Amino acid sequence: MVSEPRYPLLADTSSLIAVANTDQWNKLTESLSLTTTNVCKHELQNHVNSNTYAPEGSREQYLKRGSQRVLDQLDDDSSSWSCVTVVPRPHGPNAGEESVKQELSEHMDSYQVVSLLDEAARRSIRRLVDDHKYDVDVVGPPYLLFVLLDNDLISKGEFCEATGQMIRTEGWTGYEVVNSAWASIPVDCSEFLDNDILPS
Repeated sequence: MVSEPRYPLLADTSSLIAVANTDQWNKLTESLSLTTTNVCKHELQNHVNSNTYAPEGSREQYLKRGSQRVLDQLDDDSSSWSCVTVVPRPHGPNAGEESVKQELSEHMDSYQVVSLLDEAARRSIRRLVDDHKYDVDVVGPPYLLFVLLDNDLISKGEFCEATGQMIRTEGWTGYEVVNSAWASIPVDCSEFLDNDILPS
């Protein structure tokens, strides 16, 4: 069996779902090379299986639609997205995040950026990176959209709108959560977005 390639960008389940539900999803899949883990893929499949009859506009439908988009991309032989196997396999509610941390700790040299939705998981992985003095950025899902902007693949307005869309769809409200979403992103979106979804 041929092992999957490891691309410089490593992302967890929630981060992938967050970007999969934005208007820039197709551009993102065409432009980025990305790796996730078998545990995250399993979580994505669980979202699809457990939300068969998700009502239109519900959180369940959002999880199902985003997960299915990511699975389709991972299963596309022509895509530059890969899924690596983590052993031993972590279990529990944070298994996807743990698998990303485990993969990073074993193959730190393969990655430049790690994207996770959960702030506590990001802090944990930043400690791992700092302890080993590795040059890896640990960021939230909007950073994946920022990569498109940084490479002139989308406009500033498109980036701001997609990030705003992600923040609203995810239901990120409150000072800390919104600031966390914009961390590591040097873009002023005040001309495009309302103050309630901008960092303060």
